[in-house]
Amino acid sequence: MAFTNPIITGFYPDPSCIRVGDTFYLANSSFQFFPGIPIHKSKDLVNWEHIGTFSLVTSSSPLIEETGNAFSRPSQLPLDQATTKINNAAKSEIFTGGIYAPTLRYHERAKTFYIVCTMLTGSTTMAPSDDFQPRNFILATTDIANDKSWSKPVYFDFHGIDPSLFFMDLEDGSTRVYVQGSWMHGYNKTPATVIRQAEIDVSTGALLSPWRDIWAGATEKVPEGPHIYHREDGWFYLLIAEGGTHGRHKITMARARDIWGPYEGCERNPMLTAEGSDAVVQCVGHGDLFQDAQGKWWCVMLGRRQFKEHPGCWPLGRETFMVPVEWEEGEFPVFGRVEVEQRVSRGRQVGRIKVKERQWRGVELASPLTVYLRTPDLRHYEQQADEILLFPTEMNLGVEKGTVSFVGQRQTSLDSIARVSLPLDSADTTGPFCGLTVYKDTFRFVALEYSASDSSLSLQIQQAEKPLTTLSSVSVEGDMALQLTITSRLAKYTFECVKTASNGQTESVQLGEVPCSALSGDDFTGTVYAIYAHGDGGPARFKGFEILD
Repeated sequence: MAFTNPIITGFYPDPSCIRVGDTFYLANSSFQFFPGIPIHKSKDLVNWEHIGTFSLVTSSSPLIEETGNAFSRPSQLPLDQATTKINNAAKSEIFTGGIYAPTLRYHERAKTFYIVCTMLTGSTTMAPSDDFQPRNFILATTDIANDKSWSKPVYFDFHGIDPSLFFMDLEDGSTRVYVQGSWMHGYNKTPATVIRQAEIDVSTGALLSPWRDIWAGATEKVPEGPHIYHREDGWFYLLIAEGGTHGRHKITMARARDIWGPYEGCERNPMLTAEGSDAVVQCVGHGDLFQDAQGKWWCVMLGRRQFKEHPGCWPLGRETFMVPVEWEEGEFPVFGRVEVEQRVSRGRQVGRIKVKERQWRGVELASPLTVYLRTPDLRHYEQQADEILLFPTEMNLGVEKGTVSFVGQRQTSLDSIARVSLPLDSADTTGPFCGLTVYKDTFRFVALEYSASDSSLSLQIQQAEKPLTTLSSVSVEGDMALQLTITSRLAKYTFECVKTASNGQTESVQLGEVPCSALSGDDFTGTVYAIYAHGDGGPARFKGFEILD
């Protein structure tokens, strides 16, 4: 039997997974995009759906009510300072702040779901050597499908990232909760990080013990992403990530008889890595272990698909993968190798992929897949049937903090198409700049942008430290509908438009091609197809925004 990896495609890194009853729940990082901390559910481990449904208030009160994400109210967490910095342009190291590495846990005794997570903020003047500043918090709910039930963030004092929670239920009915995380000495220091632990009150964020170092890792190379598991054999097992989240990424483990240690590393470390291999799935790490209803162990982790025939092309970024794990009592676990067609042994139960006919998916404000840039002003967005109105902001796509009127969905396939129509009125010469983009971050995006004042459509590209560049442009005059299309085919993006005049006459124009490598790198996020508007004038009207993937 086999299943297909990644189990969740597109920009869904840093997975954390649990099982409650017969349902698996999985949370991911979201970085600079809102809503944050997307949550998926599955009954069979291979067919996953974004939980919840959205509701949209009418245009007279265009506020969007969202579910399916732990962070779904702009007031919960401000993302305005979720900036991006160029760490090393020559190596395509571009790092972004925002919501990092949630750990999802369920406390059976309290019947409560918890997420512990980090928000990293920066500035527009950050130097490559500067670290983002962390703020750690806990969210809680008794109803994971209802975003309104998620609490306001409960903050706690920890100068680090990747926190996790371990609940220890005692015989007297009380519970002790321990928080682990990757303490930041500084990413230009040696060691850069260390795994620390403290006891915590999850209702207030108060620390009930001092922080203590519990493990420096097997390689002492950026230990991150800790999770603790207690088994009936009496051992506390500590799983972490090491080597950084790119080419040297790996999973290592240690264990101790006491939750405070001392932790002794496994002689077989690393437990799992793609370093030094020519496998399609690279950068494997940041794992989380969990059991199915039959007691079988699994591990979810992030990985990056890299194809030898298309070197340097991985715009989707880090995705969610899963492998089977064999774990005998008294021993360290044995992880399966990460494969695209993941083989599993007999006795394991996974579902069969529900093959869906490839079809266009309309992008709507009232969709669990829709995202905005940083903290949006939801009054700038309005849905009217299959039309979306964006009220422009002064900020453009290259805004370094704050937001631009921007709405989109993750690119989930390298074989995909995004398209949208702009109904144009020749009498309107003062409208905003608007268009369709494939967007990675502040410093990397490609856009088809329409200018009413110039009556033109241009293909623009932003690449790291280079200035915004116009690759080509065409004249657009008269009353017409302008359909913009971005097509992704493994190694390149193609940008086209179809001009349909009022008399029905059409003209197709290809504005250019851009290699996928322009939107790939050692980064944290993945590509998003989006429409946007900035500048002066009334709202930009988009019709039939849809994606085929």
